[in-house]
Amino acid sequence: MSDIVPRSEVTKSGVKGVGAVVGGTALLVLSAISQIPVIGVIAGGVLAVVGFSLTTSRSDRTAGAVTAVAGIVTAAAALIPGLRWLVWLPGIGLLGTGIYMLFKFFRGMKTRT
Repeated sequence: MSDIVPRSEVTKSGVKGVGAVVGGTALLVLSAISQIPVIGVIAGGVLAVVGFSLTTSRSDRTAGAVTAVAGIVTAAAALIPGLRWLVWLPGIGLLGTGIYMLFKFFRGMKTRT
């Protein structure tokens, strides 16, 4: 019989899993948007500005930096078509990580019942 997984560990797995799945999906959508150069540059610019504005807050600094880098890479991928893999490859990686974390979440929930 397996041990009960602590609640904090289960919730962390769930939050990380959902965040990774949403982030991976967003990167794949940005990859598709970057095929149209004008829309890709605008979306990347908006994302970079939002990311840089988040870096002023101490608690949101990491999320802001990641958002800003995603925006810059999206704009670059829209301008240089050979760089699209810089957007979709991390998106697929995030999706895989998210699915794994959600699997851990549901397995942890099963031990708690």
